[in-house]
Amino acid sequence: MKIARTLCAVALCGMALVALQGTALAHEDHHKGHAAAKKAPEQEVEGKPAQVKLLDITLADQDGKKVRLKTDVIGDRVVVVDFIYTTCTFVCPILSAILSQLQEPLKERLGKDVALVSISVDPTTDIPPRLKEYAARYEARPGWIFLTGAKPDVDEILRGMGAYTADSTQHPTMVLVGEGQKGGWTRFYGFPSPEQLLEKVNELSAARRPNLPQATQ
Repeated sequence: MKIARTLCAVALCGMALVALQGTALAHEDHHKGHAAAKKAPEQEVEGKPAQVKLLDITLADQDGKKVRLKTDVIGDRVVVVDFIYTTCTFVCPILSAILSQLQEPLKERLGKDVALVSISVDPTTDIPPRLKEYAARYEARPGWIFLTGAKPDVDEILRGMGAYTADSTQHPTMVLVGEGQKGGWTRFYGFPSPEQLLEKVNELSAARRPNLPQATQ
């Protein structure tokens, strides 16, 4: 019950901040870097196809299991990827609340055709037990995978996904949606709604498997 109340409060906060994120970020000193985070290459347009380089580097999930990003975590599934760190108190909880709300409409597809992936940008601090505790706060279900690993390995993955910064508190506030067969990545900056993410997931799923049932909004 306590987890549910916390999640609800964070989710409501996130909805309010969708419209006010620029002002909020300007007044949140700890997260000034989020407002100033570098954008993707100039040829990329938000919500349009994005350049993503997936590396098959071995990481660890929240259970301490060794997994390869491209082969084991993504595979041939549609994935929604965000970037967090467990000591974050403002932006990351909102992103995590958004992904948490995405679990219910995905239903049985979560963990099968679709995966949610949260990659720590502070792997030195975010060892698997910390990620497992963080995942429990947002009632993460099977199919929502939290990743950490050796810092050089994580940094390489973040570079390939356009999410690397030298200071973890300045990581870009964004969500990536793509799939493991053909790529087709889309980058959303700020706080996309669960409905926006679901729409993109369904679009990619329909293009891959026309007869696959789609989640309802």
